[in-house]
Amino acid sequence: MTSPITRIAELIERHVGLKKTRVESVARELQLAGTLPKGAPGRAPEFNRADAITLLIAVATGAKLEDVTGATRAALATTPGGANVDCAPLRIPRTAEIQLAVLAGMAAEGDTLDEVTLDVAHGWPEITLAWADGITHRFQAAGSVANQQPSNKARIATTIPGSAFAAFIKEADRG
Repeated sequence: MTSPITRIAELIERHVGLKKTRVESVARELQLAGTLPKGAPGRAPEFNRADAITLLIAVATGAKLEDVTGATRAALATTPGGANVDCAPLRIPRTAEIQLAVLAGMAAEGDTLDEVTLDVAHGWPEITLAWADGITHRFQAAGSVANQQPSNKARIATTIPGSAFAAFIKEADRG
């Protein structure tokens, strides 16, 4: 029987191209920090869709192992354009984590997500959704300058095609 971490790591490697060994190392770090479930003695952890997305984003941040928990939490907490969305209408996703859950729900219902590409920036919290029609939704740290890079360094990101994200979610859901 394959462990849930190994199974998710294999799915990430197959669909997104990130190394299985790196995914497993990141997963262990997130478990130690309490971000992912640990399981119990003699019992493997149970991963749900949100856990699979968290692990995917964690690896995609490119953060060092000692920084990956904070980088993951920061990336998932980003807001549209870095805005304070506390009083925004409910139809506006509050965080990247919520937006990714919406996309995962669409994928689970059969949408291939061919029309979107996800970018997870390295070095600062940012998740970008680039749509085929040219529209870009950039999720940034709350309070940042909208649609501006917070560094003068070159932007490096992990790119995840929407179709790869959809295939990953469908297989992860099959448990």
